[in-house]
Amino acid sequence: MEHDVIIVGASIAGCTAATAYGRAGLRVALVERHRSPRAHKTLCGHFVLGGTHGVLERMGFWQPMLARGAAVTGGLGVRTGAGWVVPRPDSGVPPAISLRRSALDPLLREIAAATPGVDLLRGHRVVDLVEDRTGAVAGVVTSVGGSERATLRARLVVGADGHHSTVARLAGVAEDSAPNRRFLFWTYYEGATMNGPGDGQVWSLDPDIAVCIPVDGGLTQVGVFPAKDRLAEFTADRVAAFDRFVARLPDGPSLAGARRVSNLVGTTDYPCIRRDPTPRPGLALIGDAATASDPVPAVGCGWAFRSAVWLADATAVPLADGGNLRRALRSYRRAHRFIDKYDALGRQEALARPADPLRRAVRTAAVTDPDIARRLAMFGMRAAPPSVLLNPKVLARAVVGSRTRALRGTAGRTSSATPA
Repeated sequence: MEHDVIIVGASIAGCTAATAYGRAGLRVALVERHRSPRAHKTLCGHFVLGGTHGVLERMGFWQPMLARGAAVTGGLGVRTGAGWVVPRPDSGVPPAISLRRSALDPLLREIAAATPGVDLLRGHRVVDLVEDRTGAVAGVVTSVGGSERATLRARLVVGADGHHSTVARLAGVAEDSAPNRRFLFWTYYEGATMNGPGDGQVWSLDPDIAVCIPVDGGLTQVGVFPAKDRLAEFTADRVAAFDRFVARLPDGPSLAGARRVSNLVGTTDYPCIRRDPTPRPGLALIGDAATASDPVPAVGCGWAFRSAVWLADATAVPLADGGNLRRALRSYRRAHRFIDKYDALGRQEALARPADPLRRAVRTAAVTDPDIARRLAMFGMRAAPPSVLLNPKVLARAVVGSRTRALRGTAGRTSSATPA
């Protein structure tokens, strides 16, 4: 069977790419190993950062997600050692959105399957790759119902099959793995009350992290990301340790009258994995197959949506008119550097080390400086390159601002003590 592009994995990245290619008039084989239309990823925080808002609007996903009950977070409060950082409402930070994967994955699969030109092949497990005479990847071999085999051919094969990518393994793609010194657990509550500022909160407790955000169904997601030196505490009694952690959060959510509606979801080890997104001629990787970053900054879903669109933007025309595909893949590789830069920073953050003086200065200054608060929010939402925050001018301003704040605090304490 001939197609223009074969996409392996019908989750966020795969469905997004299939929809984009189908709308460009291409013939797409969207290969999914699960047979059930309700299949979905379970280990995912599903918080889509504001930097992806434009892509969701462009793809026509934003409104359907809202129709399925997705919750929007327009002003995320971040608690640091210096206090709360909340960007002003007029700061231009794009909104985030959260829809659990049990609803999101089927929705995206429905949209992709309804797109002209897209063949959704459920129950097809990729077992081999097809190569042409030059060694370029030219298709896949799938197993359908055990012994039956099907061969699919296309000019481009896309691995969108997660951080344990079968496509990458079959292609012999090198894997760069880095440690994550935190672990993670979260659950959902009905009737929880948020007490911090904004319509969602993050606690940067150095080195532990916690989050509290609204999700679909009127529920509240509470998650903790402790450093691994606390792993024994959670191993002894996971639920009790989770409850103690949340109860100690400054301005944390009120859960006394709330009802927990799910088990704890999480893992004690989630390494950071990176692969070349264009490892071989005729092959591209998107989403977690290319970059499975530290889950603490919640970048995974956003990278899946964005990398899929970048790939389609770069390759749809040459796939349609027989143009230079290698040049197009180089263009995708350049676009992917946006993710690479943030992933490099995320790998450092995943080591759970104490914040260095510059990071402390930025957090301190952001409490009272609206521009630095805005830049910190744009950085956190991945709505601009890292240089929006990490540049000499901004860092110098943060250092001066944090010192001024410290001096004012010292002066205040001195003047208040003088009469005594």
